[in-house]
Amino acid sequence: MKKNFNSQILSRAALTLGIVFSVLCIVAPVSCRLTEEGIEIFPADTKAPVVEEFSVTGSNKIFISCSEKIVLDEISVLEYKEENASLIEAGESGEEGESFAVANVISYSESMKSAEIELSQATEVGKSYIFSGIVYDITGNSLEFSQKFSGYNENPARLLFNEVRSTYNKQKGQTEFVEFYVLKGGNTYGLEMVSGANGESRKYSFPAIEVKGGELITLHGRTIAGSEDIALDELGEDLTLSGTCESSDTARDLWKSGDDKILSQTDVLVIRDSVSLEIKDALLMSASGKSSWSKKLMSEFAEKACELGIWQGGSLPENAVCTDGTTSSLLRSISRQNTAQLALSCSDSALLPEYIQTSPDDWIVTEKMLVDKVTVSGATPGYENSTNQLVVNN
Repeated sequence: MKKNFNSQILSRAALTLGIVFSVLCIVAPVSCRLTEEGIEIFPADTKAPVVEEFSVTGSNKIFISCSEKIVLDEISVLEYKEENASLIEAGESGEEGESFAVANVISYSESMKSAEIELSQATEVGKSYIFSGIVYDITGNSLEFSQKFSGYNENPARLLFNEVRSTYNKQKGQTEFVEFYVLKGGNTYGLEMVSGANGESRKYSFPAIEVKGGELITLHGRTIAGSEDIALDELGEDLTLSGTCESSDTARDLWKSGDDKILSQTDVLVIRDSVSLEIKDALLMSASGKSSWSKKLMSEFAEKACELGIWQGGSLPENAVCTDGTTSSLLRSISRQNTAQLALSCSDSALLPEYIQTSPDDWIVTEKMLVDKVTVSGATPGYENSTNQLVVNN
């Protein structure tokens, strides 16, 4: 009798467990596993993994980090074209045979929440691509996603500010300009110039250009209406393409499109990495009599440049290059005077310091001068800087 009673209890318990299991399956997905104590039932994860970080770490390397342990599949890279741009939104892969590259090796981290992907083919610097793939978590949830990215710059060029003019004249076809000296050759992609006075929206992003150490690059601050056919970017070997009045046939000319102001007489200019936002060089310049910077971004740039050891002497306008007299003539500019010494001391690019120190003592406002009864400008975009210093009478 006791045996039958126990059997009935076990039967009812099994029936009850089956009913509970069925209800759970209906109201919430579940998983189970066999343990020493029996079957353990627990709710399944119904959320797809989230991609928390996507970064390009090399010409053929991609890093992905997710919210959960993951497995990657169906990875492909397409060259970005207008006809496949919709893949970014749809999270779809390209047709078979269209892939530029696929995953050659996938190396997962110890936590399995991130992975480095080695592609079967190296990407081209600055060129646009679409990465697509499927991310699975350990419970089988999946996320199909796509991400646009640009080819990695493994050999970034090293640029320094060399000369600046903040005034322009549309009638004469002369624009404000910023001249850069190439301290170390490489590719300019991923570098940008930002004016603290004019903000992030007016920054200039360098295109992918292979440059050599010792080159001068002039960024003309605007493209004046009517000069579009001759104000040409010199992206290759031919440095004679640009034909405006202040183009140089021996230096590289680049043009900022549009008519927005690119810099001001009182300003803090920085060259920085567009991804990490790390400042590579800085120039502080100010009209006299200013006790503080008028824009928050100017203050931030100045303080960071001093903190890094790039700018010496202090971060206030009184510690900047004095720009008095520069707005009254297009023949004047702010010119670096120690470029030749820097080029000599930094001739071995392998020994370059992380930052090049500079201070107001390295800069002067240059003035026009007479040479054999001919007026020579103190503003020299694309040419060796003038040493004729403007004398301001107080």
